[in-house]
Amino acid sequence: MMRGSLRVLGAEWSRLVTARSAHICALLLVIVPVLRVMATFGNAKLADLEREARGGQAIGLDGGTGWAPFIDGWRAGLMLGVALLLVHAARSLAGDRESGLLRIPVTRSASRTGALVGRALLGPIMVLLIAVLTGLGAFVAASVLGDMGPLVDDDYTISTLADLQSALARSMLVSSLGLMAVHAFGLLVATVSRGAVIALAASLATLLLWDVFKVSLGDVRWWVFASHAPTILDSSAMNEMAGVARGYSDKGLAEDVFRRGLVFAPLSAVVMVLLSALLLRRRAL
Repeated sequence: MMRGSLRVLGAEWSRLVTARSAHICALLLVIVPVLRVMATFGNAKLADLEREARGGQAIGLDGGTGWAPFIDGWRAGLMLGVALLLVHAARSLAGDRESGLLRIPVTRSASRTGALVGRALLGPIMVLLIAVLTGLGAFVAASVLGDMGPLVDDDYTISTLADLQSALARSMLVSSLGLMAVHAFGLLVATVSRGAVIALAASLATLLLWDVFKVSLGDVRWWVFASHAPTILDSSAMNEMAGVARGYSDKGLAEDVFRRGLVFAPLSAVVMVLLSALLLRRRAL
């Protein structure tokens, strides 16, 4: 059933790391978080200058000043990662079928299911690379411009370093699973689309449409994988982490949301890959 999936994975990985466009995307995944961190610091500085000009006092943390820009930068990079995952899914499946490249492994060394699963297995690897590149860029910039210690305000410790690291690990775990599901969703859309452009447009439009309506659905939205991935209208775990990094007591990832992200995001990814495999077996290459 999945004959040749590892060979397809190897071929897709080689094509990814040797493509010039992939190198440009990797650079963007570092630069965008850095720019977002700088923007957050700049906005905070301008706000303090305005308050001081009006005779007020600057408002801000005494310690841990780098955490909020760090999370903002990482979120911005992950949002870019969502688009890149959809682009890859559209190009690797719908694009290859449109150009006829998909027939080569299927006729020589892989089954249709193997060709699909091999591409799906690249999703978690890409998510890991996206998380590392965006996190590294944001962390270095935030460490240079601010303090990455505990959150302290007027000598009162709001959050310890251990608490911040634990909250960040939980947020990134759920967000990463959501990103993996986004890649699987891109493959599903690419399976039923006639070309890469249509697949990319359809998948992006669907996620944007979900973004618009998800807030009005309340807790129901946490049953859908896309709610756990950082997007433009973000309500994911990383959005909650941004509030925690600013010392807001009403922010943080709820335990039931965390559990749903751990279960439904990867479950959705598996279901979408299986459905894509079934559809691909019935479609002309």
